[in-house]
Amino acid sequence: MSIGNLGRDLRKLKIWLTYGSELLWIRARMLRLDAIAQLQSIIVLMVLVVLAGVVFFLGFISLLFGLNTLLTPQAKVWVFFGIAILFLLLILLLTILIVKLLRKQSQFMTETFAAINKDISYLKHTSNAKANGEH
Repeated sequence: MSIGNLGRDLRKLKIWLTYGSELLWIRARMLRLDAIAQLQSIIVLMVLVVLAGVVFFLGFISLLFGLNTLLTPQAKVWVFFGIAILFLLLILLLTILIVKLLRKQSQFMTETFAAINKDISYLKHTSNAKANGEH
């Protein structure tokens, strides 16, 4: 191991520590902001889901009581089973939408981690070029 290699390695280390620590700090702050935004959107989503569920059930119970008094016994069977099938299809659709929304939310973190990897590869390239005397 020669002194020239040691000097070049020390310059690489200095570049890594200088730029790497700054970039790491910035990316960590971005990741924190992404996590906070994701948490806030999940909380808002949950509150809205609960409120929508309560309002839906109150309205649906009122509708069923009204239909029970108006319909004939034979019509009641078709209407109530039809409503049950409709709601099973709606549950399937809502499940698909929830899965898509959760996948979209997870992209925030993935994009930040990808940017951190990109920064690290850029630092490797920059430190190699500067240590070899290139600019």
